[in-house]
Amino acid sequence: MAYYSHNHNLAYDLTLFETPYGSPNARLRKKKSEDAAAEDGGQETQENTRARSDKRVKTARRKHNFGRIAIGVILGVAVMAMIASIIHGQVCLTELNQEIIDARSELAEKQSIYTQLEMKVDSSVSTTVVENYAKEHLAMSKANNSQKEFVNLSDGDKAEVSMTEDKNIFERIGDAFASIWS
Repeated sequence: MAYYSHNHNLAYDLTLFETPYGSPNARLRKKKSEDAAAEDGGQETQENTRARSDKRVKTARRKHNFGRIAIGVILGVAVMAMIASIIHGQVCLTELNQEIIDARSELAEKQSIYTQLEMKVDSSVSTTVVENYAKEHLAMSKANNSQKEFVNLSDGDKAEVSMTEDKNIFERIGDAFASIWS
C-alpha cells in the first residue's frame, strides 16, 4: 500500500509484504502503524488509510505552480525551436553541398567535351589537312617560280590626292572653320 512520507514523496509500505519473521525495524514500523490505529479508537481501516493517502496526493497535485509549468513549456518550445533551426540549417547545408558537387561534375564533363572538340578542330585545321583538301578537292598546287610576278619599286614613291567637289554645305562650313584654325 502507498503512504505519504514526511518529505511528501510517494512511496510503498514494504512492511505489508514482509513475513511475520521480518527484520526488527519492519516489525517496529508495523507496530507503530497499529498503535496509531488503536489511538483512533480502532476504527482505522486499510480503506481509510488509502483514502487519506489519495487525498494527500490530490492536494499535492493541486499545489503545483502554474508559473513553473508555463516557464517549463516555454523553455521546452524554445529548445525544440533551436533544435529545429539547427536541423533546418544542416539540411540546407547538405542541399548546397550536393548542388556544388553536381556543378563540379557538370563542369568536369563540359571541360572534357571542350577538350575533345578542341582536338577535333585542331586536327581538321592542321596545315597538312588544308594542303590535302586544296590538292584533292580544289585542284590547287603550290606556287612555283613561273607563277610569281616581281614588282620593281626603284622609281620611288608617288602619292596622288584626289579631290572631290561633291561636298554638301555642312562639310564646306566645317572645312572653312578648319582652315581658319590651322
